[in-house]
Amino acid sequence: MKYTNVLLSSVIVLGSLGTLSTASSSFHTSDKIAHNIAADSTSVNASTYQSISKFEKTIDSNKILWRGNNITITANTLKLDAAADFEQNIIDTIIVTHGKEKYTLQTGDFEVKLLDITSVAESPSNEWITIQVEKSAGSNLILMNLKTGKYTIINERLEKAGKQNVETISSYNWSPKEDIIAFSYGNTEKSTLAIYDTKKDRFVYLPRTTNYISTGLILWHKNGKNMDYISEYPSDQWILFRYDTETKKVKPVKKITKKEFQQWFKLDKYPTK
Repeated sequence: MKYTNVLLSSVIVLGSLGTLSTASSSFHTSDKIAHNIAADSTSVNASTYQSISKFEKTIDSNKILWRGNNITITANTLKLDAAADFEQNIIDTIIVTHGKEKYTLQTGDFEVKLLDITSVAESPSNEWITIQVEKSAGSNLILMNLKTGKYTIINERLEKAGKQNVETISSYNWSPKEDIIAFSYGNTEKSTLAIYDTKKDRFVYLPRTTNYISTGLILWHKNGKNMDYISEYPSDQWILFRYDTETKKVKPVKKITKKEFQQWFKLDKYPTK
């Protein structure tokens, strides 16, 4: 695959579950998790969470455009007549324009064909940008340095670090205080969370209270010290978890209904219209 890698050297695992147990011990069922969720009146409060700059998405016959904050992402598409119907329209190049700087990613050379750009987000310093791209199975997350144009595909970097089956990165968000990004990765059966620190050039893997099936949302608190995420376990049942960056611990906060989830989701980086 032809792409330029940001050097990601060290990988560390931090955190313990404290009073919480791993899935192999006390967290065998949703009842066990429920037992650890104290009575909590937590509700959706926008003032608690980070403010996320929204990008606007537009599509025409052969381009996908994302615009926001002096940044434009242009994905040029082409049609492959010999491919299956759902893979006929692929992204051939992605052009990132930041002020006077312009960087081109020759995505047509990637081993995995890209079909769409599903979200874009920038770091608080405006030095980094993430581009979530859809493929035939799952999503990749491209991380680019806007000063140098160097980039890496987080899925592939995780696999080089020894992680297996990194089919998709479904949810992510930048910290509001530092250039660190939290994301969930895995496949259709398992979701794991991690944080990448751009300055220290390393991954931090969050402890898990159970084997999450999927993670639908990640939101940082405005203080940058805590991070909430909503994960599925068991099937079609959602729980709000909270990670403390100082204690390195995760705790379940409350069960989430589908209606509540939609309220939290409104705080995320969906395209503006």
